[in-house]
Amino acid sequence: MTYVTKNEKKTVGKRYKIIAVLLAVLCVYMPVCGSVFADYNKDEAQKYYRAAVIPEFTEERYASADTESGQLIISGNGTEKVVVGNLVKLMTLLLVFEKIDSGAIELGTTFAVTKHAQDVSVGKVRVYLDYGKKETIRVEQAIEAVCINGAQDAACALAEFIGGNEEQFVALMNAKAAAMKLKNTLYTDSTGINTDQYTCAEDVALIMAELVGRHPTCLSYLNLTYGMFKHESTGQGDTEMVSSNPLNRRKFFEGSDGSMLGYSNEDKYSIACTAAKDEKRVVSVILGEEDENARAGKVKKLAEYSLSNFTYSKLCSVGTFVKKVDIKEGKNKKIRTETAGDLYVLLNVNEVDKVKTSIVITETLKAPIEEGVTCGYVAYFLDEQELGRVELRTAESMSRANWFVRLVRKILAFFGLE
Repeated sequence: MTYVTKNEKKTVGKRYKIIAVLLAVLCVYMPVCGSVFADYNKDEAQKYYRAAVIPEFTEERYASADTESGQLIISGNGTEKVVVGNLVKLMTLLLVFEKIDSGAIELGTTFAVTKHAQDVSVGKVRVYLDYGKKETIRVEQAIEAVCINGAQDAACALAEFIGGNEEQFVALMNAKAAAMKLKNTLYTDSTGINTDQYTCAEDVALIMAELVGRHPTCLSYLNLTYGMFKHESTGQGDTEMVSSNPLNRRKFFEGSDGSMLGYSNEDKYSIACTAAKDEKRVVSVILGEEDENARAGKVKKLAEYSLSNFTYSKLCSVGTFVKKVDIKEGKNKKIRTETAGDLYVLLNVNEVDKVKTSIVITETLKAPIEEGVTCGYVAYFLDEQELGRVELRTAESMSRANWFVRLVRKILAFFGLE
């Protein structure tokens, strides 16, 4: 028979307590940053990057968009409806930054955590907001938590603060999608938890293009990779926030300065990122990749391709002289015309020099006439496709010729001498 001393019993007891505490900490910590330990490998991601050929993706769902124009650059299977999880929060952020930039709320505005925000995030990525302790947080804190690790409780709390409750906020999300003419997007929550909602690569690209293009301050948050969430109103310990985004945190893509990751059991790994080069900025979206390495490698290739091969070109500027056109009974026989506005068009860099113009006069001009009278338009074409048109207007005013000049012109015209 083996005997155990009291000291040995105490030692064993302490070991079990230590193991129990470690397990408890691990269970608390993993939901917050479990994605940090995902199976990302830079070498594998680089292989996918080198192998990717755009636009010859065959099974991908992808899209990119220009942030200045808000126009799509390129897409493949871009309208296919999918479940994207965390990427739903891009629309949540868009509505939040609209409120901030309109002055309706401020980054420092404080609001109370709801029970629903606390409860809906249990077992998911969160920063442990505490309704029971009547916790209050700032708008900026919630934005950071959403952008760094996609905290579900922070996103839901933001939504309820702005919408009154999550249901009303979701109505705002769908109204915004309708206003943006996103036909393949439907929201049922503000976080991406529900699986009965959907979107597509093109719609995600357009949402992020509007978010980044119209509210550029969001980039300072989408680019964050680490932070400590301070529970200032409750006094509980800080919650560590760690991003699993390899583009920024692990510097896989130096050109990227803002991203959001998504995952769902239905559609696997997704990402929306933004990158800039030579005053151009694009957003790139890849949906439904089988692992993190493919997601990182392919979105990097898509972003670089979009930046290098497309440009938002200014085809004409307001006030540009076009031509002189005939005017009846004017002091002069012709009057100067000019473009009435600017025209920007998204083009492949190799197509800019191939753009042709067609000048169409739609009005017969007669003196006296003022400057700025519309008389036609200039149409811009690439091959047979019209890219856009700009109104043509008179660039000067002109008085009527005196009776003697008009008589002489008629006589000359009669004899075919004019």
